[in-house]
Amino acid sequence: MKDQLTWVADIYEIKTLMSRYITNVHKMDYISSFHDLMANTHPDLSFEYMESGAYLGPDHVRTYMQALHDYMQSPQDKLGYMGLHHCITPNIVINDNDDRAYGHWAIMSPWAMPATPYPCDQRKLTAMWFVGKYENEFIKLDDEWKILKIHLISYARAPYDLGWVRQADAMRIPPMYGITPDKPPRYYTYHPDCMYSSANIYNWGPYLPEDTNF
Repeated sequence: MKDQLTWVADIYEIKTLMSRYITNVHKMDYISSFHDLMANTHPDLSFEYMESGAYLGPDHVRTYMQALHDYMQSPQDKLGYMGLHHCITPNIVINDNDDRAYGHWAIMSPWAMPATPYPCDQRKLTAMWFVGKYENEFIKLDDEWKILKIHLISYARAPYDLGWVRQADAMRIPPMYGITPDKPPRYYTYHPDCMYSSANIYNWGPYLPEDTNF
């Protein structure tokens, strides 16, 4: 019974931790997340924001999150912005040692932001549907769960009046100017001519581990 209660408490703490992170995203505050919610001194720390590439290690993650924070605070990008991360279907797996966990959340959210929707070649305020996923890792340090790895995946950012079959990708997030990612960008964007398969990127992967030995 004790082990089961511990598992339930861990799941609740991880869900709450993720909810606090999403609250900061809605505030456009990535700095508070780095300092308060993440394992910000752990060498395995990583942050991968859609197509911007992966940033590894405390120093590089802090530099990128500060740049992202500053970028989101600019009047040009805050004008008309709405990015609501409605995270649903949480799925969390904790390892046998009760010190590491994987967590996945699907996202189906309304967004509005300056973008370049087809066939327009000008950046303008655009209402979009965001379909994606958080694929995160967590670590327990001093009996407290922290976020170790954040991976935000985008499958479609479609203008609401076009849909993701006609235009799945209205707004890509490139690497931040002047900050080179440690790993190159990865693209999971939906294509209307793809065939669903678990062996390629046009699906809802990556998936959770099949056992708890990690």
